[in-house]
Amino acid sequence: MSAIRLLGAATVTALAAACASTTGATPPLRSASPSPAVVGATPTAVAHAEPHVMVIVEENRGDAATLGSCSADPYLCSLATAYASLTSWYAITHPSAPNYLALDSGGTQRVNSDCTPDGGGCGPFPGRDLGGELSEAGIPWVAYMESMPSACDRVGSAGDYAQKHNPFMYFSANRGAACAAHVRPYPGASAMSAVLDSGTPPDFVWITPNLAHDMHDGSVTEGDSWLRANLPAVLASAWFADHGTVIITMDENDASPSGTCCGNAAGGRVPMLVISANARGRGAIATPGDHYGTLRTIESAFGLPLLGNAASAAADLSGLLG
Repeated sequence: MSAIRLLGAATVTALAAACASTTGATPPLRSASPSPAVVGATPTAVAHAEPHVMVIVEENRGDAATLGSCSADPYLCSLATAYASLTSWYAITHPSAPNYLALDSGGTQRVNSDCTPDGGGCGPFPGRDLGGELSEAGIPWVAYMESMPSACDRVGSAGDYAQKHNPFMYFSANRGAACAAHVRPYPGASAMSAVLDSGTPPDFVWITPNLAHDMHDGSVTEGDSWLRANLPAVLASAWFADHGTVIITMDENDASPSGTCCGNAAGGRVPMLVISANARGRGAIATPGDHYGTLRTIESAFGLPLLGNAASAAADLSGLLG
């Protein structure tokens, strides 16, 4: 465990204190599949010891209503043109919760509804997830949940916050003493920018906008406006300049009852944008993939074991990361 990682983890904790498919119940660790489609790889690519990765998850609208039109989301479409847009990327199933679990753990944990661990009838689960892996490896991370009442709040819903869009609270490993340091209310663009520009920012950041801003209850235009208001500070940060990558995707496509990718995907085609120096100017990329490929890419970037279906994911986007 590097000194940088230990110091970063301590800083995240200190900041928190200051701010006070095919699934199983427990997806197993698996060795990497020998030949996934590695997108964007170049012979000169060099692995960065401490990558910076951010994931932003939008809701429900699917590809056709967003990147397929662009009338309601010009900012998102401008990012798709300027960087990389995977045009054959798929969600795993319906409804929301199992897709978030797939992104976080490589499986749906046999969840087929929007049940939640706090008053909603499922979990917390004892298995492994991305948050637990990052913690075990000493990699600083934070999951920002917009409108969450308080850090590590154990509530199924509150106003525009929905726990079904917060996969980290579904796993017991994330609900212990360090929970409040890792699973936190989104502080707004300025405060987050200050964290990213600090000397020891988190290496991994997850953001779930609230129901009004993630296109779930609000419109595509409202979701696009939120991205336009919050993302530029990230892209201008020292964190992004230092091998940073932002992934923008969507949980599912409500307009599409099924998918045609990878054997696992039945949640419809969703936007999948990769924003980084290496993705700049790539534009549309037709390589098929799904949420398990997204998880595989993140775990590979940090040198973590591949969880569940991430091990057999059809595509790996490592070559597009910063």
